[in-house]
Amino acid sequence: MKIIKYILIFAFALGYAQDKNQDKLLAASTDACECISEIESSLENKNQNIQACIKKSLENAAQGSTEQQNLDMNYKMVENYLVQHCQPLKELAFTENKKFKYASSDNVLAQLAYDDGMEYINDGDIENAIIKFTKAVEIDPNFAFAWDNMGISYRKNEQYEKAIEAYLKSLEIYPEGRLPLLNIAITYNLNKQYQEAVTYYNKFIEIYSEDPEGYYGLGLILYTHDQEEAGLDHLIRAYTIYTAQNSPYRADAAKKIGYMYKDLKNQDKLEVFNKVADKYNLKVQNN
Repeated sequence: MKIIKYILIFAFALGYAQDKNQDKLLAASTDACECISEIESSLENKNQNIQACIKKSLENAAQGSTEQQNLDMNYKMVENYLVQHCQPLKELAFTENKKFKYASSDNVLAQLAYDDGMEYINDGDIENAIIKFTKAVEIDPNFAFAWDNMGISYRKNEQYEKAIEAYLKSLEIYPEGRLPLLNIAITYNLNKQYQEAVTYYNKFIEIYSEDPEGYYGLGLILYTHDQEEAGLDHLIRAYTIYTAQNSPYRADAAKKIGYMYKDLKNQDKLEVFNKVADKYNLKVQNN
């Protein structure tokens, strides 16, 4: 069996760069975000396209460094910036493929209402988005995407109970829906219904075992509820999958693992970290 070694470097923000590189890295990050905004959400190889955008942006920024370690660090810094600040990346990463069976409605009026709702939600007009998505599902009760985005709208409005109701409606239509499974777990957590959140994260993982998002979300909940070893295990597993997929979200997972490392170190419990890290052949490098 091939053993893959992971090296986790605890230096993640642009502020760690040398001053002379900060402007170039910021420019590269901005260019990469613009490039990502042009990627079609229907593409199967989205992560490869994101990776190409980052590499191209770094080339355009003319870093002038030939040391691989510096190049790798710059790449990770741009990744981290994008995860925190690039809205097109978030939309691309958390958008269901439009080829999905329930992504549209055969009813023209329901589809028009949904399209209007998407325009409103993109403009930040949550109240009118809810009105339009409500109209869409009244016309076509089996329009899962409309239920999903109604849930997202209610969640943005911090109306968590109504968001959960909308996600449950979507899951009645399609119990294996990736986004409603993930979003209902997130919303239960926001609503401080932690056990329900754990239940849906586990359902997500059962169906989408190769998707890091379930492990990531569940890991955070478990760790913050005194299940440190299990939480860390899920976070590192998410990190390894993100890395294998060349996903920029590995930077965020690495940051969270770094926080856990520091927390366990402060508690004089590094043996817990080392036990899980050894399981995944993860090596820590401080910078």
